[in-house]
Amino acid sequence: MNKRNGKWLMAVVTVTLLLMTGNFTGCEPEDWILDVNCDECFGYRPDSALLIVYLTINPENTSIPLIFYKGDSGDEVDWQDTATAEEFFLDAKIGSTYTVRAEYRSGSKTIFAFDSDHMTLTDRGEDCGDPCYIVKGGIFDVRLKE
Repeated sequence: MNKRNGKWLMAVVTVTLLLMTGNFTGCEPEDWILDVNCDECFGYRPDSALLIVYLTINPENTSIPLIFYKGDSGDEVDWQDTATAEEFFLDAKIGSTYTVRAEYRSGSKTIFAFDSDHMTLTDRGEDCGDPCYIVKGGIFDVRLKE
């Protein structure tokens, strides 16, 4: 085998491995799971589901102002609210990308935390029995780093 064929083979192997691991390279932990959990099935095709936001509540930040954008943080404001617990839920349209901004205080400083996600719906009727629609995405982690 000459050098040129060896490089070609290495390129093909590398691309193949990258394609095979594509499901594991997503940013969200739910993208890493290949198994289908049929307990997550909706028996109807929903057009909305809950966005879940994880927050840091501490003595300095007992209420966290939140802004939800359709798309990126510079896009249209979809909803504004204030969270007072470490988990916040908001009903939102499936098939859309949302960005959330949480506003924290640290002494005299303001800290903004952002996260973005796309909520999708998949039909898993073949795996779990019809009807079975599973929502993925819509999970935001805007907790402060320790």
